[in-house]
Formats: sequence, structure tokens, C-alpha cells
Amino acid sequence: MINVAKIRTDGGTQIRAELNPLTVAEYAEAMASGETAFPPVTVFYDGTDHWLADGFHRVAAAREAGIAEIEAQIIPGSRRDAILHACGANAAHGLRRTNEDKRRAVERVLRDDEWRQWSDREIARRCAVSHIFVAKVRA
Repeated sequence: MINVAKIRTDGGTQIRAELNPLTVAEYAEAMASGETAFPPVTVFYDGTDHWLADGFHRVAAAREAGIAEIEAQIIPGSRRDAILHACGANAAHGLRRTNEDKRRAVERVLRDDEWRQWSDREIARRCAVSHIFVAKVRA
């Protein structure tokens, strides 16, 4: 468990184009009722800050519902580690990513001096998209 107030959501770790207000409201209602179990959010802790990498809708819902603590997987790592993790988040669970969300993930990797050197297939693996999609974004 982690106090929601400790979770940083302002460090560029949000890859989605936008939060879906309907999803946040639905999650908040379910959290407030206590009848739905949500998977833990993923947070990277650098010794000072807890950077949210996966679970932006869940954290927004917890805040909306006035819930102080949320289940979390806390991984030692930097804001940069959180960004890379976020690029592949929600590929298999949660609110489906839009094509714009996928494009933003690939573009975020390509803006990094180290990560842009990776092959299209490696970027595709990290962002949970096809290598063809990466090639189109890179072009």
C-alpha cells in the first residue's frame, strides 16, 4: 500500500494522450463501494520520489473517491525507468490504448538519446506494438 498523495504523476510518465473521465468515474465508484479489487499500480521509487508508471486511471479514481491508500507494486528505479515502463503499460489490461497512445509511447522512446538507438523490434517489444508500427513512426 502507498499513500496516494506520495505518488508523482507530474514527471512525464503518463504516456496516454489523455485520461478518460468516464473510466475514472467508474473506477472511483467501484473503489468507493469496496466491491471491486483492482490490480496494484506500478510505481518506481528513486529514494526521494514515487513515480507512477502504470495506473493513472486508478490513481485519479482513488483521489476522486477520497481514498488515501492504494495497492502498489513499488520498484526501485528512476523517473526514466518509470517512463520506459509506462511506454508498454496497458497493452494487455485496463483501458485499451488508442493508436494515438501507442504512437506517443513510440515517440517518447525515440526522443531519448539512448533508446532511439534500439532496433525497431526492440522498441516494439518495449512499447508493446509491432515493429512495423515503430518503423512508420520513425520514418
